[in-house]
Amino acid sequence: MFERHKMWWLVAGALLLILLALNFLSFWAARSTTETNHSLSTYRAGETLPDSMMPDFTLSYAVNGEGQLAAALASALQAELEAQTSVDTAMSISGLPQNKPAPFLLVDLSSDRLWMPFYGRTTLKAQIYYAHDGDAPWPLDEPIVFEDSPAVKADGEFTLVDTTWGLISKPAYNQHLAQGLAEAIAAALQQDVFKIP
Repeated sequence: MFERHKMWWLVAGALLLILLALNFLSFWAARSTTETNHSLSTYRAGETLPDSMMPDFTLSYAVNGEGQLAAALASALQAELEAQTSVDTAMSISGLPQNKPAPFLLVDLSSDRLWMPFYGRTTLKAQIYYAHDGDAPWPLDEPIVFEDSPAVKADGEFTLVDTTWGLISKPAYNQHLAQGLAEAIAAALQQDVFKIP
């Protein structure tokens, strides 16, 4: 009888360790199908880039959304912005900008997500807004207004749809989603926003 109880305690302890590992360690042995789509509108005044956007500029950004996924996106976005774009340094700030005359990127994140240790399905949406001078309209559906020239502002929506099968921990799944979205955002900004028209 004692041996049977001991066995149950060992099984329960092993299951607890597995659940903890799946929620806190980052590991991945899975196949994934990921598709990213976006619409991005860029608004310009003048025929050159503003001085604040000359190559190797510093970009402040904020990611608003659920905890772990937003944190993973903030880290991935910094790396991708510095690697793919003319941004020299990307600095994450929390919350809304202080209306300083410096480039600012806001990402509002929402997700419809199902994660299990052997299966994940997500639709991740990111509403973005970029302003060369940090002056973003709040709320974001207000009209774009330019008070100086040259000037660049942009807004858009990115949608990432993912299905993953295999063994995957929650942190690794968050990182996978964040990496795919960060790559798409950085590439679109470089192609449409940070280039001289």
